[in-house]
Amino acid sequence: MRYGELEEGIDVMDGDGNLVGSSRIAARHALLETALTRVVLPMPILVLPPIVMSMLEKTALLQARPRLLLPVQSLVCLAAFGLALPLAISLFPQMSEIETSQLEPEIARATSSRTVVYNKGL
Repeated sequence: MRYGELEEGIDVMDGDGNLVGSSRIAARHALLETALTRVVLPMPILVLPPIVMSMLEKTALLQARPRLLLPVQSLVCLAAFGLALPLAISLFPQMSEIETSQLEPEIARATSSRTVVYNKGL
């Protein structure tokens, strides 16, 4: 889906927001950060509800009213998703930094900044 970014690169900017160039190395970093975010996203959703529900199913309220299991489980899953999404998105900043020494030589020559920033995408 983001193959075009890997082929053409993504825009990198200096600290003042001036466009320095288009970097394939920065695109690779952005793609890796996005992929890691998408790997972490389902983890709390898959782990938390079974743990919480195993504890809640032992309570007197749910044992006496088994019809409440589905609504309670739905709420627990909703809460886990509400926790997982901000957690996963906050792993990496939207505007990431990378040292110019790690980028293509033409980008390093185009700016005097030690670091440049790029938008990693979602």
